[in-house]
Amino acid sequence: MIKKLVPDPPHTFEELLTRLFDLLRCAAAVIYEAGDQHTGSDRNLAFAGLYLIDMAKALADELLNLISEHQES
Repeated sequence: MIKKLVPDPPHTFEELLTRLFDLLRCAAAVIYEAGDQHTGSDRNLAFAGLYLIDMAKALADELLNLISEHQES
C-alpha cells in the first residue's frame, strides 16, 4: 500500500490554527538546535530567526483574540 506523503488540507479554522502553531513550534525547535551549535554572528543570526517565529506566534495569538471577541459580540 502506498502511503500519502502530503497531509490533507485543514478543513476547519481550528485545524488550520493547530497546524500553524505546530509548524511554528517545529521551526523554532530546528532553529534553536541549529543556533545552539554555533557561536558569534552565526548564533545571533539563528536566534534572530527564533525571534521572528516568536513574533509570528504572537500575531497568531492576537488573531485568535480578535476572532474570539468578534464571535462574542
